[in-house]
Amino acid sequence: MSRTDAVVLAGGLGRRMHPLTQDCPKPLLPVGPWTLVEHQVAALTRAGAQRIVLSTGYRHADFEELVTALRAKGVDLTTVVEDSPLGTGGGLRKALRALPGADAVIVLNGDLLTGHDLAAQVDLLRTAPPTVVASVHVRTVPDARSYGSVLVADDGRITAFVEKSATPPSLTVNAGTYVVRPGLLLDAVPGTGVASLERDVFPGLAERGALLAHREDAYFLDVGSPAALVEATRDLLLAPWPGAAPTPRGEFLALPGADVAPDARLSTGTVVHPGARIGPGARLESAVVLAGARVDEGAEVVRSVVGRHARVGAGSRVVDTALGSGQQVAPHTHLTDTVRPCA
Repeated sequence: MSRTDAVVLAGGLGRRMHPLTQDCPKPLLPVGPWTLVEHQVAALTRAGAQRIVLSTGYRHADFEELVTALRAKGVDLTTVVEDSPLGTGGGLRKALRALPGADAVIVLNGDLLTGHDLAAQVDLLRTAPPTVVASVHVRTVPDARSYGSVLVADDGRITAFVEKSATPPSLTVNAGTYVVRPGLLLDAVPGTGVASLERDVFPGLAERGALLAHREDAYFLDVGSPAALVEATRDLLLAPWPGAAPTPRGEFLALPGADVAPDARLSTGTVVHPGARIGPGARLESAVVLAGARVDEGAEVVRSVVGRHARVGAGSRVVDTALGSGQQVAPHTHLTDTVRPCA
């Protein structure tokens, strides 16, 4: 009997997301009312994944409350912990050993939101010749320098897999979702130590003709920075990707427990989280205000994230900025393109 399981690789330090990840793992940051990993679990469940392993490392204890809550909802979710960073290949190697009996495993990076057809990608691998190790979601982009790029033959086989390069060989890129035959993949991953799927494993598999491309130019976002978190939140409220977790649509969302003054102006996909307070006359545009934060009277927050229990003083203007937990912005201060670490 065929069985589809899944792995979410969530062990990274999230340095590009600082200061928000100084006290929170990136997969636990919220996109709307749901954490990143909850969006992923929902997508994996819809695609038929029966068991899900969350591969954690950095601040792994922070995941315990969410894992307990998802299990209570019937999700067969477990965690494995990387005692030290193992890379995507090493982390997956450890996670796959916790999924005996699966013949296909969906693999997602813990900062990825995608609207592509996961079930179709699984079917592509199931119907492929038994020598094929994985199907790789690929898409076309106008500039491939920020991505790993691939060359794809007419029959759909990936013939070259090249990590980020100043001179990428094509505009077809690795979109970061894989479906693998676990036994065959484990044979290709070094048995111990740090290993990268993208650098150490997939290039050799491509040379053998063991990778197939699932080509689909669907919604795709690497939620790796505060700006990307703002973008994902805005997308969820204004133009949700296919299969996005159910969320009220509109210009803004004030979650239960948020306190928003009646004359505050919230727009363009702003979300205010529980315990946060928005003062009279404040203006928020594409803003994410995390739990317990404050935006005081007449302040403006534009395309920015206000960290947990941070405070934007009265009359201040904060643009393209990320404030860490507990950070204080003095009244009538103007910040643009700024990162302030946790207080």
